[in-house]
Amino acid sequence: MRSVTLRCCTEGVEEREVTAAAGLLNSAPGKERLLGGFWNKAMSFIPLKRRRAGPVSEEPLDSLQSLFPDVCLFLVERRMGSARRKFLTGLAQKKGFCVTPQFSDQVTHVVSEQNSCSEVLLWIERQSGQKVQPGGAEMTPHILDITWFTESMSLGKPVKVEPRHCLGVSDSSVSRDKATQEIPAYGCQRRTPLHHHNKEITDALEILALSASFQGSEARFLGFTRASSVLKSLPFRLQSVEEVKDLPWCGGHSQTVIQEILEDGVCREVETVKNSEHFQSMKALTSIFGVGIRTADKWYRDGVRSLSDLNNLGGKLTAEQKAGLLHYTDLQQSVTREEAGTVEQLIKGALQSFVPDVRVTMTGGFRRGKQEGHDVDFLITHPDEEALNGLLRKAVAWLDGKGSVLYYHVRARSQNFSGSNTMDGHETCYSIIALPNVCPEKPSPDAEKIEPDLDKNSLRNWKAVRVDLVVCPYSEYFYALLGWTGSKHFERELRRFSLHVKKMSLNSHGLFDIQKKCHHPATSEEEIFAHLGLPYVPPSERNA
Repeated sequence: MRSVTLRCCTEGVEEREVTAAAGLLNSAPGKERLLGGFWNKAMSFIPLKRRRAGPVSEEPLDSLQSLFPDVCLFLVERRMGSARRKFLTGLAQKKGFCVTPQFSDQVTHVVSEQNSCSEVLLWIERQSGQKVQPGGAEMTPHILDITWFTESMSLGKPVKVEPRHCLGVSDSSVSRDKATQEIPAYGCQRRTPLHHHNKEITDALEILALSASFQGSEARFLGFTRASSVLKSLPFRLQSVEEVKDLPWCGGHSQTVIQEILEDGVCREVETVKNSEHFQSMKALTSIFGVGIRTADKWYRDGVRSLSDLNNLGGKLTAEQKAGLLHYTDLQQSVTREEAGTVEQLIKGALQSFVPDVRVTMTGGFRRGKQEGHDVDFLITHPDEEALNGLLRKAVAWLDGKGSVLYYHVRARSQNFSGSNTMDGHETCYSIIALPNVCPEKPSPDAEKIEPDLDKNSLRNWKAVRVDLVVCPYSEYFYALLGWTGSKHFERELRRFSLHVKKMSLNSHGLFDIQKKCHHPATSEEEIFAHLGLPYVPPSERNA
């Protein structure tokens, strides 16, 4: 048998280990022992080959190319890593931002990820030899958390620097304790940005909230939802369960979940719930257009577990549910902001063909700054309320005649609407629109027995998108705008605050003072907040 000589240049493997390994390789049992021991250690030091990424320029954009000449970004590589830094640099440059690879006096915004302010300042000093004084929210350079960057990228422009974006010089427990003690109990009293610091925890709490709603437990659903909402508003990342002890709605069960994620990185209860048959089946069924929790629960108790099982129900499905199954694959895909804009032009064109100066406003998540959503909502109004009579049905019929409507159902305005009612009674059209000029839909594997009723014999060039159209009188417009902007939990909390604290009934029609028996008209959303004695919260911070 030939002797084997090993040469090892990997750091951390001692010479005597190499010598021993050479001896072991000269026998069959030795080879097996070696593969289980030394070889794994030696191989761990050999770097894996990586695909070459395309070149990403880190040169600062020329002032003529930059859309924002007064803004110059510097991304701190510490803890961010070079690969992610290059990716974020390319993203910012595509959006028209000037990004410099080296810190200089021209830098206005220093962006960091998972660092304290003092760590950022020390790192810059070591890299550039310059001492930097943080500018705070008013002066430059701003020393910012990555949240400012992500919000700016979402909007396609630099957002205003607020104290919540700035890294503090000291991340002391005193300042964090003060922040937690100042969190109000109602979600409508808090500013909740689209991107926050505790996503892994809030995602877990929302899974438990969804599971509770599937089981019909309203109390548990609200408990987990409120805890998640509070954590979304925190201006920092939780590091210890002790930090939530003074937070509203974060005790009991929610605190146990928070502690387990902070300590172990995962909550076993959440993982069990996610993998359970009941949760997966209910989530799939309720994702169908036209199917609520009650219907899904009845189907589940009848033995329905997947979409393919619904083919056996035949005539028991409503027209809305059949449309939801027919276009299931498309409707499960996110609607992008660009697609929402295309839908907006389509809807405006239909409405304005009958009333040229009709007012059409996109609401929902897109108004709050989201770049993707599951549907698109529009609010329709006109100063001359007579112009709104029959407008919705005319516009939908016009679109239907052009083959743009896949399904629609119009709910008439409630005639006997009470001002003290918390429900909404606007004329509403729930529809599925064929959005043109997108990739063809792939057939749903679970709905193979249901065939599309358009373009059967050709490769179609449209995508099914859910669209809700709401018509309201101009006198109710700003209440409807507030109600349809969301988020759902923000609106729920706003109405709860109105009733329990202010003794008023709020809905998308108006604000009714229960004690004084009178309505409060409003000519802006700011005026509605003023009626309730609340500081105004802009749409971008209503993501409760």
